[in-house]
Amino acid sequence: MQGLQVLETQKEGTLRPVSDYTMPNVSDKVVRIILSYTDYVNRVVWGK
Repeated sequence: MQGLQVLETQKEGTLRPVSDYTMPNVSDKVVRIILSYTDYVNRVVWGK
C-alpha cells in the first residue's frame, strides 16, 4: 500500500520504463524461455 501511495504522489513522467522491457517481442521471448524448460521439468520433476 505504501508503494502505491508513493506512486500517486510522484510527478508525472518521473518513472522511466526499464529498457529491457521496452524491446519488441518481450512476451514472445519469455514464452520461448518457458517452453525451453519443458523437457527439463519433465525429466527432473516428473521423472518422465
